Amino acid sequence: MSNFAKASTRMLQLAACIILMVHWTSSVSAEGVGRFEGELVLKVLPDGRNMELAGPFRYIDSHNVAWPVPAGSRVDGASIPSVFWSLIGAPYTGKYREASVIHDYYCETRSRHWKAVHRVFLDGMLARGVNKLEAQLMYLAVYRFGPRWDFDVDACFCKGCPSCANPKLRRVAKYDPRYKSEDFEELSGKLKSGQFTLEQLEDAADYQLNTEILKSR
Repeated sequence: MSNFAKASTRMLQLAACIILMVHWTSSVSAEGVGRFEGELVLKVLPDGRNMELAGPFRYIDSHNVAWPVPAGSRVDGASIPSVFWSLIGAPYTGKYREASVIHDYYCETRSRHWKAVHRVFLDGMLARGVNKLEAQLMYLAVYRFGPRWDFDVDACFCKGCPSCANPKLRRVAKYDPRYKSEDFEELSGKLKSGQFTLEQLEDAADYQLNTEILKSR
């Protein structure tokens, strides 16, 4: 084989290798990203607040779990505390629109675990291209101040102590937290510091809420 032929063969092999690497990289980057399926068409109802889905819509999250919302479902944006609407606009506008509908429907039906429902809101925002920090900030807002259902609170005000051998738990059927600016500022500051994981921020929010519930009873 001539030198020219050998060089051509090597070039073709290199080109094939590059194509495979690009394809592999694209496949890896696509993993862990959810997708919305169906066209989201919302009909404004006469009360001016509620919306009705004109057709079925669903979200496949980053773990390949389906979150369907049937046609005729009514949503009102209440799952996102209104105090945060100034950050995102109305719940059904912009890049938050699709994720808000999924989140609103499952907060209303309570057919899945409350934490999974709040998490899918974050998942959906990231899938729609919302900036990561902005998406996490909104997630913490609904995690701390959005509705919860069928959950336990620890009847203890201590913070950072070892787990009790026999913790005293209280079951709460449903709870709609009150907005507290100082609590949100604390969570927001910790998030922006970059020194805490999302799980640690959830723990901090849980402690805030746990204290709020116990003080109100």
